[in-house]
Amino acid sequence: MPIQDRQLDFEDFSSDTEKLSAILKRTETSSQKHKLAYEYYRARKFVVLLPSLLSCMCIALLGFLVTTDAIKRHMKVGDAQVEDLLTILIGCLGVFVGMMILMGNQWDFGKREGMHLSAMVDLESLGDRIRFSKMNRAMNERGMEVG
Repeated sequence: MPIQDRQLDFEDFSSDTEKLSAILKRTETSSQKHKLAYEYYRARKFVVLLPSLLSCMCIALLGFLVTTDAIKRHMKVGDAQVEDLLTILIGCLGVFVGMMILMGNQWDFGKREGMHLSAMVDLESLGDRIRFSKMNRAMNERGMEVG
């Protein structure tokens, strides 16, 4: 399905009401596109953020566990001590968090989300102004017919 993004040619319309209707349709369509893009980038931002937060919580919990006496030196998994394995796990989780934060900063989903939200709000505001203009114009035309 090709995207129809050609400019409006106002010579194709016979009245101002038709022009306003065409502009209103275009603003509503664009607003919906920006809403979808906003939701997309918002979801992507959380896809990067949530694993990082969970990993940070695990790092904090495991770091606390390693430094307390809850794990004794005689506890082993195979030939390795549990304390050493948890220290390695903490290091790996730290690398994972660092990479996720770097990727999140590189992709900058928050900025893209904000730009699409701003565009969506502006287009909705423009659509409201067009609707009010159409209603005002219709009321003025009815007032002229009655008066």
